Amino acid sequence: MQDFFSSHDNQQPHRSVESIVAEGYSFNATRSIQHGFSRFGKEAGIYVAFTLVYIALILVANAIPFVGDIANLLVSAPLIAGFICYGLRQRKDEFREFSTFFGGFSKANWASLVSQGILVNLCMLLAVAVVVLPFFWDPVSIFFGAAEQLSSMSQERAGEYLISLFNPSIIQASGLSVIVVVLVTTLFSLAPFFIVYRGYNAMEAMRASYLVVKAKYLSFLGLNFLLWLLLITGFLMCCVGILIALPVYYLSFAAVYEEITGD
Repeated sequence: MQDFFSSHDNQQPHRSVESIVAEGYSFNATRSIQHGFSRFGKEAGIYVAFTLVYIALILVANAIPFVGDIANLLVSAPLIAGFICYGLRQRKDEFREFSTFFGGFSKANWASLVSQGILVNLCMLLAVAVVVLPFFWDPVSIFFGAAEQLSSMSQERAGEYLISLFNPSIIQASGLSVIVVVLVTTLFSLAPFFIVYRGYNAMEAMRASYLVVKAKYLSFLGLNFLLWLLLITGFLMCCVGILIALPVYYLSFAAVYEEITGD
């Protein structure tokens, strides 16, 4: 494994997005995940501690009455970037402490990370709406068409009527929504890394991620699939495994980003 880190740290020099797309690249998903586990294992305690803080802060942000969703948008992307900020310092063997995890809130990163998070969420919502809306069109149309009748029905009768509107295809639509979210997030999975490593703004980072990932999209889907399995497994382990899976997720993507870009 040490040989891998030596070759990884002595990779090709910094490459522009244009040269990456033009010249091509390759990466090994399994090796990248191994790299993520190894980097995590070297400082597991501090990664677990920050993951606990991350989960607590997200729960608090979501619990704020009326403004929870806005608060979540303002802190979630910078907090996630904490894994990237600390992992970068760790790879370079530079001074780092617990406050390094909050590098996403620095003046240089915060606005770009928040903007990028909002834009990616909007892309996901739009994609899901386009794909899923046809499944709900008929039930919604029938519901609004029968609104006056519902108001005159008894509560029991109205409940039975609403149940009758249920369409099994809605379950298919829900599964399709998950697939669409994974497809979209994969395209922009490298955007926060371009922000932290290169100081790109939100649009530059999303464009760079889109161009780079698109060139090897199936490979990135495979990597994302493996890492999502890791996250799900961690969640099923009484949620304790998520303390390992979440940092490893971003450290593995960091390994891929570094191998591709030379950063």
